[in-house]
Amino acid sequence: MATGIGLREGSIRLRDGRMLAYAELGDPDGQPVLGCHGSPSSRLERHVEDPDAYRRWGVRFVVPDRPGFGRSDPHPGRRIPDWPDDVAELLDHLGIDRFATLSLSGGAAYALACAAAFGERVTAVGVLGGAPPPDVPWPWPRWVPGPVRAAAHRPFPAAALQPVFAPLSLRPALIPRYLQVRLNPADRRVLGRPAVRSIMAKTFTEGLRNGSAVLAEDRALLFRPWGFPVSSVRQHVDLWHGTQDWQVPVAMGRVLSAMLPDCTAHWFPGEGHFLVFDHAREIYAALRGS
Repeated sequence: MATGIGLREGSIRLRDGRMLAYAELGDPDGQPVLGCHGSPSSRLERHVEDPDAYRRWGVRFVVPDRPGFGRSDPHPGRRIPDWPDDVAELLDHLGIDRFATLSLSGGAAYALACAAAFGERVTAVGVLGGAPPPDVPWPWPRWVPGPVRAAAHRPFPAAALQPVFAPLSLRPALIPRYLQVRLNPADRRVLGRPAVRSIMAKTFTEGLRNGSAVLAEDRALLFRPWGFPVSSVRQHVDLWHGTQDWQVPVAMGRVLSAMLPDCTAHWFPGEGHFLVFDHAREIYAALRGS
């Protein structure tokens, strides 16, 4: 199914019977880039205001909904290392062999899991505003209360987080305006652009169409050991992080970059969590190796 912006949507039935939904933008014959969306988000996530940019850059941007988000069925008891198995079936369906992977925020664990699992099939890895696994002490900013820091590293059921995220699922289209108020000036500027705000409102709304339980589960997984060593990612990783990112503070990005065997970190002074909307061309050029 295609839309007026060139969005191609589809779904596949996985071997275990679950439905996996996905969307594509760009050149069907271009270089495949697997998008690992944020948390919350969905297959509708994109990093450019003009979706035709993907076609001009020769990129085939493929974004699947993780289990429970958007139109993908939930996967009870899932772990982060289970995600590459779902991706493998999608890639076979789409006829994709080699590909790059790019993550935003909470998608970092899933992009790195794919890199570790697929080996040489992954040509490049990109991480936008990602945090490290909780196996190491996180360098929390001073404003985060001590009890919150302690809770984040304590295993607990996802149900314990659901009340925290429940309000987000009531009117997810307003999340970009909420972020615009609470984030730093650079992010407020980016989110102040109507096209960016519209993109984010749509992907948040679609991602939370099934309620907040899926978001609680996804965040709980990120706060537990990820189930694979980050050091097993042998591909080159480009990491982009704003020094004024108030969602994922830059100190966390520095820890993640230090844990990766082959990483080039790009620090953007004064910029925030959504810097990709101002730097997409150079970011996708790095993934294409051009």
